[in-house]
Amino acid sequence: MSGELGLVTRPLGSVDREAVQDALAACGAFSPEEIGVALELFDAGLAGDYVLFGVERGGLLRGYVCLGKASLTAASWYLYWMCVHPAAQRLGVGQALQHRAEAYVRSRGGERIVLETSGRPDYGRTRRFYEKAGYLPVGRIPDFYRPGDDCLIYSKIVNRSEQDRPEASC
Repeated sequence: MSGELGLVTRPLGSVDREAVQDALAACGAFSPEEIGVALELFDAGLAGDYVLFGVERGGLLRGYVCLGKASLTAASWYLYWMCVHPAAQRLGVGQALQHRAEAYVRSRGGERIVLETSGRPDYGRTRRFYEKAGYLPVGRIPDFYRPGDDCLIYSKIVNRSEQDRPEASC
């Protein structure tokens, strides 16, 4: 599916694993352990456990998203992982991934997307990205990842009318 600025959004396959690994390593935000977990989720996505989409620019995979339905919920989904290669940041790749994820969830009758991110200062840009995209902070777990690194939980209603949207609580 072609989009703005020469971006192509598409499902991912096994041939994309190396480019995903490269983006995860190049972005500098993830530890080797976190990259390993992201690749485990990628592999599980290839097996059908999660949904994977990527965005190409200039014929190169420049970002990806991994999402899945939240077990035991009627219509909630998790955004498990999203990464944009540094060479493609601020070029609309993250927005294209976000829009594709939300459209997919809506097409499956999903009502909301929930995501978790770090409270570390170096994740400020990530949090601003989600907030600009309409995600509301709905929770914080202090020292969740490690001392001084809170887990921040965001949620966005993607498939209900505006008057039905609950207020954020935190």
